[in-house]
Amino acid sequence: MIKFFRKIRQKTLTENKFGKYLIYAIGEIVLVVIGILIALQINNWNEKQINRKQELIILENILQDLQNDKVGLTNIIERRTSKASSAEIMVNYYNGAKIDKLSDYYFHWTNVLYWEAHYPRNIAFKELINSGNVSKIKNASIRNSLLDISASYEELFAVREHMYDDYAIYLYNPYAEIIDYGDAIKVWANPNIEIELSEEDVAVALKT
Repeated sequence: MIKFFRKIRQKTLTENKFGKYLIYAIGEIVLVVIGILIALQINNWNEKQINRKQELIILENILQDLQNDKVGLTNIIERRTSKASSAEIMVNYYNGAKIDKLSDYYFHWTNVLYWEAHYPRNIAFKELINSGNVSKIKNASIRNSLLDISASYEELFAVREHMYDDYAIYLYNPYAEIIDYGDAIKVWANPNIEIELSEEDVAVALKT
């Protein structure tokens, strides 16, 4: 089409028809502009497709992290429930309840003290934040929910750090010279294991 206009333009020049030449020149310019606009539209469409594919990959990675976190949090909840049960039994021991088996005391004591923390696997979203590409997630609701989860994790870390300090001050340090942590962990891992534990050791621990 452009070649066609060029031939007509050259013909009008040889015939000194300058007005027509301008019209055909403008027509040629319009065709070029239309071609550029079409090319830009195609390019924009391609970029949107590429961005969409990247967004889907990001969301899939985030979803995988969240599913892993769900499993981890479920395990932590189960462990915390078990800790609470052992803590009630230990309180009863300190209130005078009879200890039928010394290994039971060791098990429940270790179950309460054993430190276990949840470490979120929010790798994909953290990388997105650090790279400044959070806007790649187009859905505002999903984006804001992920930001809320990220903020909740920061609060969780602060509470966990404070909790660990309390454990160390009020539990770990006072019992360190009384109870053998090595034996305690053995019994906690295998309640049927035979260990050497005297009633005197337990009596001293209960008075601490």
